[in-house]
Amino acid sequence: MWRKLIALMVIFGTLLFGVPAVLAQDKSYSADRFDVDVVVQSDGSLLVTETVVFTFVGEPFTFVFRELPTSKTDGIEILSASVDSRTYPAGTNAGQVEIEDGNDIRITWHIEPTVNTSRTFVLEYRMLGVVRQEDGVDLLRYQPLPDEFEYTIDSSTVTVTYPTVANLLETPVVTTGQAQVDRGGNMVTFSRQNVKSDETMVFAMQFAEGSLISAPPAWQVRRAEQNALGPLWIGAGVFILVVGSLGAWWVYRTHQPKTHKSTAVLYEPPNDLPPAIAGVLNGHGAKPAWSNALATLFDLADRGILSIEEVEDKKWYQGQDFVIVQQKMSPSGLRPHEQGLLDLLFETKKGQETAVKMSKLSTMVSGKQWKKFTEPLEAELKAAGYIDAARKSRRNWVMAGSIIFLIIGTAAMIGLPMGLADQFGAWPVAIGMSLFILFAVWLTMGNALTILTDEAKMMADEWQGFHDYLKDVTHKKAAVGGTNIFNQFLPYAASYGLLHQWAKFFEKEGWTEVPPYFQAVNRSGSESMAAFVAMTGSSSSSGGAAAGAGGAAGAAGGGASGAG
Repeated sequence: MWRKLIALMVIFGTLLFGVPAVLAQDKSYSADRFDVDVVVQSDGSLLVTETVVFTFVGEPFTFVFRELPTSKTDGIEILSASVDSRTYPAGTNAGQVEIEDGNDIRITWHIEPTVNTSRTFVLEYRMLGVVRQEDGVDLLRYQPLPDEFEYTIDSSTVTVTYPTVANLLETPVVTTGQAQVDRGGNMVTFSRQNVKSDETMVFAMQFAEGSLISAPPAWQVRRAEQNALGPLWIGAGVFILVVGSLGAWWVYRTHQPKTHKSTAVLYEPPNDLPPAIAGVLNGHGAKPAWSNALATLFDLADRGILSIEEVEDKKWYQGQDFVIVQQKMSPSGLRPHEQGLLDLLFETKKGQETAVKMSKLSTMVSGKQWKKFTEPLEAELKAAGYIDAARKSRRNWVMAGSIIFLIIGTAAMIGLPMGLADQFGAWPVAIGMSLFILFAVWLTMGNALTILTDEAKMMADEWQGFHDYLKDVTHKKAAVGGTNIFNQFLPYAASYGLLHQWAKFFEKEGWTEVPPYFQAVNRSGSESMAAFVAMTGSSSSSGGAAAGAGGAAGAAGGGASGAG
């Protein structure tokens, strides 16, 4: 009875632990050897025989592949593919070989499921036009091993045999990788041991000019013809770029209003425009940005409608955060864009809130939510007569035109090289590059075109002097005028995108008095100012989304190899 019980336990243990252990065996493979026999023909072609002995371990392997690049050749002809001395016929079933043509010819041996054994794979092929004429010699530059292979190779021997009439000028040179080179008669051998994955090898052999080939291969002749036309393609690209750039300059000079711009620096705002509107005018009437919303926020806070408080009970995984609190409910006398900002901050699907964390602002400044602020502000600009409809339409057309350059440039970068590569090489890319540059030129010019009326443009030029003053202050190029300049001009600095620089400058200058609407947690003096500076950095980044609402080169051969 006990013996039967023990036997059952042994069987159960084997099933429980032994079978999964076998099933869990890692799947891996390596090459015991990767030998390449190269016979150089008198016409510059190569007869190549690759012999690879793979050892497979673990789960069944069902295929082995080899990719042969056709670059720097006149073509590759596959002669035969075999496994364990048995030539495989063409097909996609087990015991057959699949050959796929293209820039890289892919050979796939479909093998019977193979586990824990070694098998020998042989591939024979002819590479046409490999020997080239270069610098007064007949040059064979060849890469016998693949570029990409994930397995290790215990040993690799590459044997090159060339015609006896060919005059090898010097000992062959290994230009990529390492190998022991042995030369005897009309044969050269390259030997390597313990080759790691992706460690390829390239060698060069120089023969006396005309001793192997009498004329360069077709691909080399074609390459020379392409290079001869290269200056024409570059010239065409430069011509397109020059004409397109001159067109952009003409459009700008023709349609940008010529107003007298004062060079005087203004130490005070030139009029009583709200900070958000002043900032939009400074941007030639462009779409309202997050900086304009911040200007409105700090302006409302300065008027006692909002307050900003540091969050005390933050989590260990959270950074420093601040909360915006509405102090006055339904305040009167607000401009539409100011009310729009309050709606943006506190109006939610659940109802009206009275506080919002700055860390949550980035989720509000997008889509329909963001329009709560931008649409009223744009309506105010239009109602005030600041926007010229014709100029706005013209700028929209210019911006759309720049997108056309992008589309055509992308099509040219993709389509021209693919369609004309055989005839012209990569030189047509010059056309696409010119169109890409024109896209940037026209986009920049379109952004610079104002949509403001002449009167609004003159007002914007006046405000530019005040903007320059604030910017110079942050760069220590202008003196600080008044004792309360920090808080007084803070909304304008925010509208001009200078908020964090403005606060940082005053902190470095020893300023410790923060605005009355800001409350730091258990801090005062310089520590409170440091918290305020941190808040300006946090708020400036919250609305970021709304701010603009190898070694084998030059050799034939290479490719890839693997199994699975």
